[in-house]
Amino acid sequence: MDTRQNRFFDPVCPALPVLHADDQQICAELADSLASHGVGTADFDSTMIASMLIGSQHLRRLALKYHADINDILAGQGADVMARAEQDFRDEMDKASTESDAMMAIRRWRGRSCLTVALSDIAGLCDMQTQMLWLSRAADIALTTNLAYLMNRAVARGKINPIADSMQGCGWTIIALGKLGAEELNYSSDIDLIILHDLATAPIEPALAQPFYVGLTRDLIKLMTTPTADGIGWRVDLRLRPDPGATAVSIDVDAAISYYESLARTWERAAFIRARPVAGDLQIANRFLTQIQPFIWRRTLDYTVMDDMKTMLRRPPQSHDWLGYNLKIGKNGIRQIEFFTHVLQLVAGGREPGLRQHQTAPALHALASFDWITTDQADTLISAYRQLRRAEHRLQMLADSQTHSLPRNPSDLAHFANFMGHAEPTAFCQVLAMLQQRIAENAEHKILHSPAEEMPETTAILLDDYDALVAWLSQNGFQRPQNIADTLSGWMAGRIAATRSERARVLLNRLMPEILTHFAKANAPDDIFAALAQFIEGLPASVQIFSLLDYNRHLAKLLCDMLVLSPQICDRLRRYPALFDLLLYRAFFAPIEDSAALKKIFHEKIKDLPVELALDQIKILVRELKFRAQVQTLSFATNIETLETSLTAIADAAIDSVLTLARADMIRRYGDIEVEIGIVALGRLGVRQLTAGSDLDLLIIYHAAPDTVSTGQRKLGAASYVLRLAQTMISWISTPTAEGTLYDVDLR
Repeated sequence: MDTRQNRFFDPVCPALPVLHADDQQICAELADSLASHGVGTADFDSTMIASMLIGSQHLRRLALKYHADINDILAGQGADVMARAEQDFRDEMDKASTESDAMMAIRRWRGRSCLTVALSDIAGLCDMQTQMLWLSRAADIALTTNLAYLMNRAVARGKINPIADSMQGCGWTIIALGKLGAEELNYSSDIDLIILHDLATAPIEPALAQPFYVGLTRDLIKLMTTPTADGIGWRVDLRLRPDPGATAVSIDVDAAISYYESLARTWERAAFIRARPVAGDLQIANRFLTQIQPFIWRRTLDYTVMDDMKTMLRRPPQSHDWLGYNLKIGKNGIRQIEFFTHVLQLVAGGREPGLRQHQTAPALHALASFDWITTDQADTLISAYRQLRRAEHRLQMLADSQTHSLPRNPSDLAHFANFMGHAEPTAFCQVLAMLQQRIAENAEHKILHSPAEEMPETTAILLDDYDALVAWLSQNGFQRPQNIADTLSGWMAGRIAATRSERARVLLNRLMPEILTHFAKANAPDDIFAALAQFIEGLPASVQIFSLLDYNRHLAKLLCDMLVLSPQICDRLRRYPALFDLLLYRAFFAPIEDSAALKKIFHEKIKDLPVELALDQIKILVRELKFRAQVQTLSFATNIETLETSLTAIADAAIDSVLTLARADMIRRYGDIEVEIGIVALGRLGVRQLTAGSDLDLLIIYHAAPDTVSTGQRKLGAASYVLRLAQTMISWISTPTAEGTLYDVDLR
């Protein structure tokens, strides 16, 4: 294999390291040492290998210690080296009789995996995604093997009952968060873990379980992190667990679920995007993550996360040069891409399960596939992310330290640029500037912008000066300025459900200047405000719609238009504010599908759902599709004839889906029957001119042989069977539930 033809280089790392003149003597000595161990290949002789390692004392130490792996690594066989090192590690752990033996095995495993990753990177033999996966897998294997070692030791000492080799039933589990959870681990990094135990499955008396698992966790941390002559294994960070200042290092799973359901914060939601079970009884971990899914992923587009996430992203200002620049949290750095990705995932992931990706690149691709960003944006950000991560890894290779900042000394920065394959630091810094610019241009979405500039004078009036507000309203065409000012004052005092929280009042206050200015341009601003008041005062105690409008000011104008032109739509919005979320999807104004296509969509959405959930899903689909069709007409994207046709197609699909569910329910209760059933639409539905408020005029007909009966234990004749089927279907269509009613049905 000619490895020179398969090198993964890029602008941030365009070539092998450049040997600095000051390092030539040390390089020659290292080359001699490597050659004495037989290190060197046709593509990489010992001198070239030494020049690749000379920038890092840490790597030189690893190369001399694990020299037997080097030739295979540089022959492009890094995966094979990792596999051999893993097997050696497992064998050593099986034989470990003391903690010292276990710690030595752990550190040898990490050292060999780090050398494999480092040489593969420096020689350009594998891409960043592969390197991050290798690093993550090394930590995963260390955790699973150490957990098994500790559990088996506890069994041998008689502390717990025997357990399966798979660790199922051990009552203990480890969940990875952060970069380990995303399988994007840094070269030298803490591993973020949450460690849980389940008293119900613990192989020990419940009263003894808590101290037992806490002790095991401390032993695990000791094995992984204690410095020895061989270095350390992995630094363990447990600070992402619930309330770390007050909870034990291992937490009861039910207590953790209770915490996340009631007390958790936005940053914890973001952390769980990348959560992944890695060790122990994975059933416990999977049950826990399933239980907290509603906490992570909200059904409605979640704009309340914006301010919280922006607070998390506070960054130091960009310095005038690159000395000391932090690749992770610096301006337009690694964290910016991660933040951008996570915010969009949190906002839309509740509605789109396909966005719930724990890795950065797949998440960006998913966002592009769902039209939240463009494909070019995704590709550009992924490329920039991997290049910055590569530079970050090289920084950490210098001394096996968890650093993210470029050297602060110009000479050290020049040496690091050489290590990255640049002859001069200027060229390296130009690449960083180019990456920063690309991130700034592409980590952009309209929902991430601060709210539109407000009218300073109106904002001040609203906050502080009742008389000035009345004067402004009067000067701008409002006929009842005092009534409006009184209403606004009541809202800002929290006298209605929708403005009882401080955040809701802040958001509404930011919105009102623009809304009032828009109203002032209309012919009858008082009437429009009255419609707005009726809408807002009917909202529940929630800030979601205010947050959405605040980050999407064009929707505030559309809402104003709806208030004037369609009170019916506004009434539906008041009852179901989540409908407003749909306006952010690019497909919202696409033509509504025809009846046949909608039937397929409905059946796909309700497939495998219990009847109750399936009926609710049908009601949600009908509500959303009717809203789309009406707003399209209101916005002059379609005409009345198209609206009537779309509403008819939606009703057809709903009837077909409910009939399918009712037929399945009858088969379950009474068995199948040989009968042909047809539904004839009359009235507006029959002529395909349905309106939003129309009921359904239906005629149900059937044909069957005279003696036909159902196949179930409780047999019914054809007439009784069809009658009960019709009653079930009509009941499901017309009976209200938490999701409302589908349609009123007229069988007369």
